[in-house]
Amino acid sequence: MPADPGLFWLVFAGTLAVGWAATVGYAAYRRRRRIRRRERHLEGLRYLLDDQPDRALEVFLGLAALDDETIDTHFALGTLYRRRGEVERAIRVHQHIVDRPGIPPRYRDAARMELGRDYVRAGLYDRAETIFLQLAEAGVEAGPALAYLVRIHELQHDWPQAAEAYERLRKVGLPEQPIAIAHFYCEMAETALAEGNLETARGHLRRAHEEQRDFGRSAILRGDLARRQGDPRLALQLYRLVVKRDFHLLPVVMPKLVEAARQAEDPEAFGATLEELLQSGKASRSEIAYAAIVSGYYDDPAILECVREWILADNDLKDITGALLPPGHGPSPEQLRAVAAAMRNVVLRHARYRCAECGLDSSTFLWQCPGCKSWETLRAIAALEFLPRAARPRSPQ
Repeated sequence: MPADPGLFWLVFAGTLAVGWAATVGYAAYRRRRRIRRRERHLEGLRYLLDDQPDRALEVFLGLAALDDETIDTHFALGTLYRRRGEVERAIRVHQHIVDRPGIPPRYRDAARMELGRDYVRAGLYDRAETIFLQLAEAGVEAGPALAYLVRIHELQHDWPQAAEAYERLRKVGLPEQPIAIAHFYCEMAETALAEGNLETARGHLRRAHEEQRDFGRSAILRGDLARRQGDPRLALQLYRLVVKRDFHLLPVVMPKLVEAARQAEDPEAFGATLEELLQSGKASRSEIAYAAIVSGYYDDPAILECVREWILADNDLKDITGALLPPGHGPSPEQLRAVAAAMRNVVLRHARYRCAECGLDSSTFLWQCPGCKSWETLRAIAALEFLPRAARPRSPQ
């Protein structure tokens, strides 16, 4: 029996109607869901603007899906939390992205990188190290990941691991601080010297010299090694080379230079070095006097003469000392020693070094700034600061 054409078209039309209704219904459902998600998204932003981070975090983590719009907000939120020091919240946000199923790999890898930064900020170096190692091995942002590994090993004073990570970083990109690797080997050499492993120290210093030819720190340590091995003349030569090339290291080297001259039975070497600095124009007598006071060695006649000229060149010091002396009389050697000792006491009560990068003050010389982590940026403060910090005039912004 032939099929009824009318029935066929009726069923066909009904099927189309049902399919169209389902499509329209699903589209309306998705539209309502997007609207609800956007409303929740805006609600979370309002909580954030109202300084209610806990409620904002609850809203954002409770969103049912992470699309391109909300995931960018999650990253921004995590970064904001970390910058505000709310590291636990930042970790929750970035861990939430990592754990979500169906996240595109680029977002998951970016979230892992941010999570590693969160762990560094929180001081959880072992967890951060694991993440950065995984990213570096996978070739995902290998440069930034290895740079963070170098920083972590620096913070932990694990210098062999820092050197290894630095070598890997050098293969994929330019390290932020090219001289850092030489300092790593110098740190290892200092440890070996302290333990009496002279040959090991020599090997580390050889590597440091290969990395940085004209490197003051390795030359100082090579001088220390020469003195330990009974060759004060070589040590004297190395110390003199350092101060002539890097005058800012004079406060560090001066006591070593004096001791090496004594051991080498060459009492004229110290004064000759100062005279060479003056003749070459690399230092003034005032700068030498200040470096001597900072280092604590100011009893040498050549240094006392520098102190005398410093007093005459500095109006404040000239007025202070002049008020204590008879008219027309200059200070005697004993008085110069007393003035130097008094200025030394002032120096000890104030910061003696300042980082050229971040401005951090330090009472002791450090090869790496504890503030910005830059290497070899601390310099002796160029003048005594008699005024309390609160009384000093502010520098223009």
